[in-house]
Amino acid sequence: MKDDKSLLPPEKNESTEQLKIEILNDDEKEYDKSIKVILLGDTNVGKSSVIDRLKNNPFNYNPHPTLTLEHYNLIIKINNFILRMQIWDTAGQEKFDSITSTYYKSTDVAIFVYAINDEQSFNRIPGWIKELEDKNVVVKKKDDEEQLMIKILIGNKTDLEDERKVTIEEGENFYNNNDFSFFTEISCKDNQDEENNKKIKKIIESIGKEFYAQKGKDERLNSSSYIYEASKSILNSKQESKSCQC
Repeated sequence: MKDDKSLLPPEKNESTEQLKIEILNDDEKEYDKSIKVILLGDTNVGKSSVIDRLKNNPFNYNPHPTLTLEHYNLIIKINNFILRMQIWDTAGQEKFDSITSTYYKSTDVAIFVYAINDEQSFNRIPGWIKELEDKNVVVKKKDDEEQLMIKILIGNKTDLEDERKVTIEEGENFYNNNDFSFFTEISCKDNQDEENNKKIKKIIESIGKEFYAQKGKDERLNSSSYIYEASKSILNSKQESKSCQC
């Protein structure tokens, strides 16, 4: 196995400014910017568990199924800049294709998740990238400049090292060749390993730094209200369908 430093690649837009990042309460009403974060990846790679860990919650051994579409808030403070992340999670199954236009619309951050013990979940990441590119509606800023969108790649389930099917080198090569902002491997299940916890925090930091660097610049119209209302109507439809354990 390579040195862990290989899992923490140099970050783009690196700044010499010292940044202090902290997680605030979910019900924080005041924020400087709201962004939309979506998770993409196959069924059972642990997308919902990734969200739990990003929100500083312990691993849930009895997770509830992801029912089509769920929404979470993660609010962080970067120095004096408060960023609200609206994180969306879907079941990752093609049968939910009818709702993906709403799911992908105006994405700011796309987190692609695969399991290191599931080669197929890794091989399908290019398909998820194409899905995002085909269905994402990007809002233009002034002078036809596209809104900043960052992509993050996560290899999950490092606690299953003995069952590894995807090497660190394969993950790194894919990261380097596909315009990702950040890549790491983590275990959502391992709450006690301090190095693992640092890697999870680095995911949040990588997002925070990107948008902190954009503060004060022209921002797009916030489409979060539309997205939430449209998604809420889907959730309230109470469709009868089997769901994945993510």
